Amino acid sequence: MLPVLCVNGPNLNRLGSRQPEIYGKATLADLEAQVVHWGEELGFEVTFVQSNREGDLVEAIHSAHGWAGVVINPAALGHYSFALRDAITSVDVPVVEVHLSNVRRRARWRHRTVITSVASANIFGRGIEGYRAALRHLAVDRRHPAQTHRYGSHPDQVIDVRGDAGAPGVVLFHGGFWMDTWGRDTTESWAADLADHGIRSANVEYRRLDSGGGRRSSITDAVRGLDAAIRLLATDRVVVIGHSAGVHLALHALDQRADGISLVVGVGGVLDLVAAVDTGLGNGAVAAFDPDGRTTPLDLPPPSVPVRLVHGEGDTVVPVAQSRTYAEHFSAADVEVAVIEGEGHFQALSARSRTWEAARSLVLEGLGLP
Repeated sequence: MLPVLCVNGPNLNRLGSRQPEIYGKATLADLEAQVVHWGEELGFEVTFVQSNREGDLVEAIHSAHGWAGVVINPAALGHYSFALRDAITSVDVPVVEVHLSNVRRRARWRHRTVITSVASANIFGRGIEGYRAALRHLAVDRRHPAQTHRYGSHPDQVIDVRGDAGAPGVVLFHGGFWMDTWGRDTTESWAADLADHGIRSANVEYRRLDSGGGRRSSITDAVRGLDAAIRLLATDRVVVIGHSAGVHLALHALDQRADGISLVVGVGGVLDLVAAVDTGLGNGAVAAFDPDGRTTPLDLPPPSVPVRLVHGEGDTVVPVAQSRTYAEHFSAADVEVAVIEGEGHFQALSARSRTWEAARSLVLEGLGLP
């Protein structure tokens, strides 16, 4: 078991009783028990430190030098403690910053932290599940470290590249209904699995709702990100794959930049935005992104490369009708749908799911690999 340190900052000892409408009803003990379980699943032995004193947290980080990773919820200290920032930069260990609440939807002073730029990942607004995502990121990055590249000045305009140079390439667009709570860490398991199969990947981040995103800026980032990703992959064999709202962005990017792309694979895609708005898909997230469905992929020209859609039959988040409608609409183009029995929307993000196995097979085929 590899050692990981989990650091919780001021007031987190009050979890369960302090503003449960924001931080949830789970206590710190509940959180720690769950993190221990998640860590064991990934081969990590997690040690915990919680303190309301800055110096204790600094010393805890120093003690983790050379460990497999640190997961830190700095709480309010994250917004101004340069001592914590310096501690992080002084140790040879990857650090993931976690916040239980969506700090970008709260008071303006909470929107940014001084730790963000020195952490290997930043996860917020997912409650306790954010700690699980942080551990998964540490596990993926340990197997296949990412090289992060910028394609713009906004903090979210970045691309993580994994895999061997010169290998066939895949560009990844994550989903999450374009909301900033969900980031590129959600498709990191795919990136790691692709690397295991000898494929280089470029995992594109983009501006999302509440962080400068919206139907214009998010699509602009997808186009710019795809262009930058293809340059970084430096190969003439590229497949583009998206999950959920990432399929919407992938198809818009394809419409602007199809050169060098052999195939688009969409997994659980949001493809009929008018219907999505009408049915309140994503608890109204689609309507928040594009109230009148103006950017629906159904209004794009027929795709210029083959499109393969994979959708779990049990997907209750994005119904399989979204993929079927797209395929029927573009029946004259090279578009096909594969429905995976019994699997849902989030299961697809596991590299062990049958949905991902089907998608990976399509990727290998599109790249001309056995």
